[in-house]
Amino acid sequence: MSTAETRTLSFRALIRIRTICLVLMSLLLLASEDVHTSPVVSAGWDLLFVNMFLSLVFGVLGKSQKLVSLLLPVVFLVDGFFVCLWIGISGGPVSYYAPFFLLVLAHSILVLNARTTMIVVPLLLGMFLGFFYIDYLWNLATSFGADQINFVSYHLEHSPPEIRRSIYWHQTLRWLFFSGLMIVVVAMAMKQVWSREEKLRVKERGLEQKRHLIQMGEMTGRIAHGVNTPLGLISGNLELLIAETRKGTKTYKALDQINEYVQRAIHTVRDILDYGRQTMSVIKPVSFEKIIQAVALAVQPKLKKVGGHLVLDVAPGLPLTNGYPEGLFQALLNLVENAIDSIDKGGLVTLSAKFQYRSMRLSAQDERGEIKVVIRDNGKGIPEDKLSRIFEPFYSTKDFGKGTGLGLAIVKRIVDEHRGSIEVTSQPGSGTSFTLVFPVEEASPRKDADAEDFYYNKSESISKDVDL
Repeated sequence: MSTAETRTLSFRALIRIRTICLVLMSLLLLASEDVHTSPVVSAGWDLLFVNMFLSLVFGVLGKSQKLVSLLLPVVFLVDGFFVCLWIGISGGPVSYYAPFFLLVLAHSILVLNARTTMIVVPLLLGMFLGFFYIDYLWNLATSFGADQINFVSYHLEHSPPEIRRSIYWHQTLRWLFFSGLMIVVVAMAMKQVWSREEKLRVKERGLEQKRHLIQMGEMTGRIAHGVNTPLGLISGNLELLIAETRKGTKTYKALDQINEYVQRAIHTVRDILDYGRQTMSVIKPVSFEKIIQAVALAVQPKLKKVGGHLVLDVAPGLPLTNGYPEGLFQALLNLVENAIDSIDKGGLVTLSAKFQYRSMRLSAQDERGEIKVVIRDNGKGIPEDKLSRIFEPFYSTKDFGKGTGLGLAIVKRIVDEHRGSIEVTSQPGSGTSFTLVFPVEEASPRKDADAEDFYYNKSESISKDVDL
């Protein structure tokens, strides 16, 4: 049983004890007057002693963890019964103690869970209305001499039957309305509390998961660093062996296959290290033209291997933006390489970049804007059921062994670190499009830039030496 329920029961028992003490004080005050012999005061003493005994019973039973969840609703029902009974004998619908029932009702909604509340609240309302009806039929207030402590009850007792019936009817509707209003207000408040608690639980689970991921990341990083060095040595020695082996032989083919698997392992280790590395280490003005030029140069061997084409559409004079050049290069490189992996022979990959002002400009002098980069391909596309998960770490849409599932997670993190945004649209069989938007503060397109400094759909203009 939860500790919260045990604390709640203890708190409820404390409230009962304090309430009994207040009732005891009021009865002592009444006992000092001429009404101490009234049946209603005697009944009050009886109810007080019974409640004291029940408080002791609940206190003893509450020490058993197995009985806590059962005792909580029972305590509320018992308290509701005695409150309704006291209301009935002290004036019925005109009793001064009727508002105390609302406190029991509100407290039960606040403390009990939703399922138990759906059972306890109707039972409490049934008791409340039932005692009103019993009081009307049997005239309990008159039988116990409530007129000696309640002058309104005295006037009600000496009223004609039709007026007495009307007062009971209207007072019953009045307290039913207040009870319903109390239930609605407290239920709405509790709904917000439960919603916030659920959000807190989700956040706690998320933080716990992140903590585990951080621990796993640290452990994986150490393993990756330990594996990276021997893999580099193996790769270097393999290249020497391949260079010394005659092409076309079985040995050459075997070495080439081994080298392919080694390069795949190196790529996996590199992705793990990149994902665990803090990228925003050196911030400086970045030229997107140079980054795109470097990406186009880096993917040429892969393009030739698959027989694809890269089309570049870069607006001249893109403004500089503050960022981490290597991180932006890696993000665009991952996206272009993924696009190349998805196309068949003769497929097309388009990489475009342009500057645009923000949609909400404060004035004509407001030069804040954003650089929009779009990587589009006409490849296989991504199924709709997988599209929402592509940025999750270790989730890959590629065939087994052809991807680590970290590439797009790295891209998403780099874009977030640059306060940018990334969106993806895809149609299976038609291709995929990634749209990246990076904010540019207090900058406008460089009007002094030469259009010939860069290239438009001209692969032959790609520089052999690009300095980021």
